[in-house]
Amino acid sequence: MQFEVEVYRSETGEWIATAVQYNVTVKGRTEPEALAQLMDKLASHFKTAAKTPSP
Repeated sequence: MQFEVEVYRSETGEWIATAVQYNVTVKGRTEPEALAQLMDKLASHFKTAAKTPSP
């Protein structure tokens, strides 16, 4: 699976990572931490989406 990720450092020094296609955003103290948290959040997002019936 591939997806586009935007990563940047905010003015407060936090790293922000966003999976653009899925509109999932997380914050971390370091870039690797933000990316790891994004992967965890996406896994949760996909599990929830799989359980939700389609209209």
